Amino acid sequence: MSRILFITLCSLLLVHCSKDEIGSFEADPAINFTSTRIDYTFLGNPSNEYVQEIAVRIIGDTVSHDREFSVEVVADTATTATSSQYEILGGSIPAGSFTGTLRIKLLNSPELSTTTASLKVKLITAKDFRAGNIETSTFTVAWTNKIILPSWSIFRLYFTTAASTKAYSLIVQITGLKTLTASQHAQLSVAGATAQAYKFGDYVKQWNLDHPNDHLKHDDGTLAGQEIVPLYYSRSKYPN
Repeated sequence: MSRILFITLCSLLLVHCSKDEIGSFEADPAINFTSTRIDYTFLGNPSNEYVQEIAVRIIGDTVSHDREFSVEVVADTATTATSSQYEILGGSIPAGSFTGTLRIKLLNSPELSTTTASLKVKLITAKDFRAGNIETSTFTVAWTNKIILPSWSIFRLYFTTAASTKAYSLIVQITGLKTLTASQHAQLSVAGATAQAYKFGDYVKQWNLDHPNDHLKHDDGTLAGQEIVPLYYSRSKYPN
């Protein structure tokens, strides 16, 4: 009986230790990026700098104080930016939150008119967190002065049916809208998006009226060389 009792007690201790180890591992806070890449253009930004915010999410429990996390630059082919073109401002998770932000200051420079700078960073183990899953431990941010056309799926419902660099440049210039995602559209509302579309349409119509021999045209894309036709404009003012 004593031998059986001894084996039983050892088994219980092993199970107890295993549970403690698993619990300790699960409680160890980790951090991951929520996406892997973002592209930024200085189009419409008169400043020579922009602070890009990159979302992260923790694996573990929240705490009652702010926490910080760290990244390092990955020196591979994905990183083309020099140290003079950016500044890593740091990352933090607010108290009581499962999400946080890494902030990187992107700096404009003349060479970005014809090139794109990119920076790949990797989450590293530091005081408050360990790096999480390998697949979501790195992030690449790219920035340029060149125009980067966004998704046109919602733009085509309000501004003009086809995407082109010229049409997009005008939209940014007149309305300030660089992107129009589903979440942005929901915040802006149909009425708000329509109001911005009228600004764009009236500008195009007035320009063409003032420049009868130099109408605004698509410079690339599927309608390259054809006139930009706005979907919304003040028909009482511009009947044609």
